[in-house]
Amino acid sequence: MAKSEESERDNMPRTCAACNEPLEEGTGTCTACGNAPKRAVRKNGVLAFVVAIPLLFLNPPIGVILAIVGLFVLLGSWFVSPMGQVAGSNSRS
Repeated sequence: MAKSEESERDNMPRTCAACNEPLEEGTGTCTACGNAPKRAVRKNGVLAFVVAIPLLFLNPPIGVILAIVGLFVLLGSWFVSPMGQVAGSNSRS
């Protein structure tokens, strides 16, 4: 990506993926609509991990796999942002 494209993208206002309202820098939740994808991803990770606990006794291979998936989802929730993709950010010239 060219330097001019990077600086142009950095100067564009960040918007919420759900409602397209402008986001404050470094925020995890949209103040307009309450979009909080980190919270939703964490809930899914916890759910997978909680379901995995009884499966560890009933069907150990599936329980272990589900527990690992739940942990990866929990760790991956740190990288989720309420921002949508900036238009043209994936385009290459």
